[in-house]
Amino acid sequence: MWHYLYFIVLIKVKDPTEFTGPESYVYDMVKVSNLEWFPRLRAISLAAVEKEGEQIELKGLHAQLLNTQVLVTTLSQQLMELKDQMAEQRKNKKRIGLLSSASAYLQTSNIPTIDKLC
Repeated sequence: MWHYLYFIVLIKVKDPTEFTGPESYVYDMVKVSNLEWFPRLRAISLAAVEKEGEQIELKGLHAQLLNTQVLVTTLSQQLMELKDQMAEQRKNKKRIGLLSSASAYLQTSNIPTIDKLC
């Protein structure tokens, strides 16, 4: 930290015509009160590694999202099939109920059925 302070003092005292490239850059930044040149506990190489890690993580998340979409589609299709099967079972139950009630009605009434006629 102190080295950066000494560096700022150096560029304020030194003749601008004798600046090196980095000194000119920092001098211009300090002149406009821009602290972009000052390190913030992050190295460029670490930022690149983190960016690569983020890309890998994003690819993994994308793959998980695609798998989840496939699962949701499959589950939706299965749900529709189950709904159709339940509707069919309800229809069959209703038919059986109607048939048994009609049969019970015929048995309690004196209406001759085909079995009694033969």
